[in-house]
This record gives sequence, structure tokens and C-alpha cells, in this order.
Amino acid sequence: MIFSVNPFILLWNLRCKWILLITILPLSSYSQTLTGMSGLLNIPSADMYADGTFIVGGNYLPQINQPVFNYNTGNYFFNLTFLPFLEVAYKLTLIQTSENMNQDRSASFKAQLVKEKSFFPAVTIGVHDFHTTSVGNGNQFFEANYLVATKHISFRKSADISLTIGYGTDIIMKKSRFIGLFGGFSFSPSYSKQLKIIGEYDCQGFNLGGSLLILKHLNLLLFAQHLSYLAGGLSYRVYLK
Repeated sequence: MIFSVNPFILLWNLRCKWILLITILPLSSYSQTLTGMSGLLNIPSADMYADGTFIVGGNYLPQINQPVFNYNTGNYFFNLTFLPFLEVAYKLTLIQTSENMNQDRSASFKAQLVKEKSFFPAVTIGVHDFHTTSVGNGNQFFEANYLVATKHISFRKSADISLTIGYGTDIIMKKSRFIGLFGGFSFSPSYSKQLKIIGEYDCQGFNLGGSLLILKHLNLLLFAQHLSYLAGGLSYRVYLK
């Protein structure tokens, strides 16, 4: 049996599918890192979510991501941007003990010092795991403090590109995860700005992957950490304002 297909009908159907896809998805988005904060993959950026954005999510963490643990694990987190320049997050990482599973609790925040302008990048400072109830700073496994700048470059007919560079020190946090320069980029095609292809250097190695924001709420993150170990997560966004 031979079927004939009208090429005009086929092209119209394809066009309708693309229009529907572009319409139901948002025009732009920021990435969500494994830390529960906005950024690229592992590293922070100077981008801020819109005021009133609340996010809940979880991630799979390969062993290479762990500062002291020699096993794969996961975390879950809550994130809130309640001022245009301030973002806070609370993260719980699953820990194996000789008796049962436990959780490491850590809080993070970042504050935007300078908003992005035509010829100047946004500039942000931030701290991870800044408080502990343990004597002697014993369990701040994910601590970090940093200064980071991000600049967006828009090519209306082709793509949006963001460039990020930052510097972390161990002056305040003695076991900082970011010591020295880190940086990266994200690339979004103009027809699908909710899709981001991301590459970065996180002071320890190179990571490559991407994120996708679906229907303005559900964010998927997947990447190869140090180009060898699979990592990623899922988060859900609610806009309170």
C-alpha cells in the first residue's frame, strides 16, 4: 500500500509544533547549580532570580563532588530570592554513617553589589556553608566565599551568551571549595532561550552539560563533572510575586 503526504500539510504541522513549543516555554532562564544556588553547573554566577522566586529541588552528586566522602550521594535544597539583590538557600546532603544515614546541613547566600549594565557586568559576593554548630568548624564541608562577575551578550537572531568569571579565597573559609580563579559560559539559541549549554572550570576541573527550564517551573540539570562523572538534578520554581 502506498501513502501520499501533502508537503504543505506536513510543513504546517511542523510549524505549529514549533510555535507551540516556543509559546509554552519561557523567554529566558537562569541555571540552577548543584549547590542549590543560581549559577552555572557547580560554580556561582552574578545572576539573580526575580524577587519572590522560591525553588525546591534535589541533585545526584558523584563521589568526585564530595569534599571528604568517598561515595556517591545526593542533596535536596530550598532557595528563596526575597529581595532583588539577595538570594538565600538551605541545603541538606545525605551522609552515610556506620549506623544509618545522616544529613549535613548548610546555608548559603549571595548579594548582588552591582547590576549588569550595557558595558558593565553584574557583580556578586557570596558565601556557602557559613554557619556550624560543631565545635572547631568541624563539619563545614561545603564552605566557600567568592566574588563573581557575569556579562550577557545577546545576538537577537542567533543566540544569547553569558560569560562568568570569579575568584574564591580561603581567608574567611579555611576549607573553601573555590580557591583561585573559576569561570564559565552558557549558550542559549535564540529559538529556545530556556535551553542552556554550559561549560565551566570550577577550580578543580572542567565540567560540561546543560539545563532546560520547562513551562517556566520545572528545571532539569545534567552534566559531566570533570568530563567523566555524571551529575545532575531536578528543581521546581514558584513565583511568589
